Amino acid sequence: MGARVLYPPDVPDDILEDVIQKAQRLTEEHNPDREGQRIAEAMKHELDQKWGPYWHVIVGRHFGTYVISSTQRFVYFYLGPHAFCVYK
Repeated sequence: MGARVLYPPDVPDDILEDVIQKAQRLTEEHNPDREGQRIAEAMKHELDQKWGPYWHVIVGRHFGTYVISSTQRFVYFYLGPHAFCVYK
């Protein structure tokens, strides 16, 4: 899919594919170094619309996080040097 997924993703394959496609499209439209917040907001909005509310998206280069997510609703991946943490 073009992304380097870390850890075993705890998300169904259809959601995983959708999340990565959205991230790829948004990083092509916006510069993640300057517009990471815009990418995260757009991804969250699209995921809430398609997969139900309360998704959280973190986009960046150097960050750490500790999250508690719903079962089958967590993925952490890289597109180039940019990391994406997506969970519900």
